[in-house]
Amino acid sequence: MFEWRRMHFITQRGFTLIELMVTIAILAVLLGVGVPSFRSMIESSRLSAASNDLLTGLQFARSEAIKRGILVVLCSTNDQDSCSTNPSWNSGWVARNEAGPAADPPFRVWPAARNGIDITIDIINPATVEFNGLGGASAERCFDLTLGTLERSVSVGAAGRISSATTAC
Repeated sequence: MFEWRRMHFITQRGFTLIELMVTIAILAVLLGVGVPSFRSMIESSRLSAASNDLLTGLQFARSEAIKRGILVVLCSTNDQDSCSTNPSWNSGWVARNEAGPAADPPFRVWPAARNGIDITIDIINPATVEFNGLGGASAERCFDLTLGTLERSVSVGAAGRISSATTAC
């Protein structure tokens, strides 16, 4: 006679090949859609960080001018020490005392822009931003920051107001 008590049913463990292939296909579609938009988000974040670095430099120069009651200039630099006349600010920028001797060290130095980011000022000569002791700028300036097809701008008004926008100058 057959005993039902001793009969054990074998249960399946794991996934079938079909289930695994469907899961991989869904994952491939999601990655194909998600990776390009993620790359765009990273580039946008890099450009925003560079814009914020420049904005910080401008705000620092303005606050130093007000605090010290002197003319402070923010300018592009090639050697991380002195001002250059290059309208491209990709090599970095410095904040320094405009009226002081050239041997005086800069107040602060910012490093070169991240790879692929292009920073240009709207006026070629002088490619500087000067703030007086009251915080006003010597002239209006606008910086264009570009990375591929993305662009941002940082502008300085004559009264010293500094702003950032997601469009070019």
